[in-house]
Amino acid sequence: MYLMAFWEVQRLTREIHTLEMQAIKKRNELSKHKTYVDRLGSSSILTMSNLAGIAPELMPRARMFAMYSNQASSMSAMQNVQMMKMSGLVPWTGNALTQYQIEMSAFARFKEESLKALKQQEVDMLSEKEKEIELEMNTIETRLKEKRAMLESAKKLLDNGIRDSAPTFGL
Repeated sequence: MYLMAFWEVQRLTREIHTLEMQAIKKRNELSKHKTYVDRLGSSSILTMSNLAGIAPELMPRARMFAMYSNQASSMSAMQNVQMMKMSGLVPWTGNALTQYQIEMSAFARFKEESLKALKQQEVDMLSEKEKEIELEMNTIETRLKEKRAMLESAKKLLDNGIRDSAPTFGL
């Protein structure tokens, strides 16, 4: 009885340690995602300098998103400017410089709107990932509570087994 309780305490201690390590990893992963989301939300234009400091494992995603969002928002802005020109919403001014400034102003506005929408999509996807990580953390925390309760029970059983098996020497 004493030996079984001893091994149960050892097994539960190892399982608790493993779960605690998993919880730490999940907390770190969640923190890294939150940092990335914060960087996305705080910058109007995504560049590598304002994405610096994010976790190395998220850097490929950040790089790809920065390139993709720049290209996609530029393409969208060009299409919108062309549509405005074709529909007559950008009248010909007769001055090439003024015309260029009007078109570039519209381009910049459309690009910013498109970039904002793309960033929101990325933030929404990352938020879903954060919810998934939080759910995993909650599962780990629940398992930890159960294992800790089982460990306390096993320790009491072990203490009782030690006390019961201790020689009394006739006392």
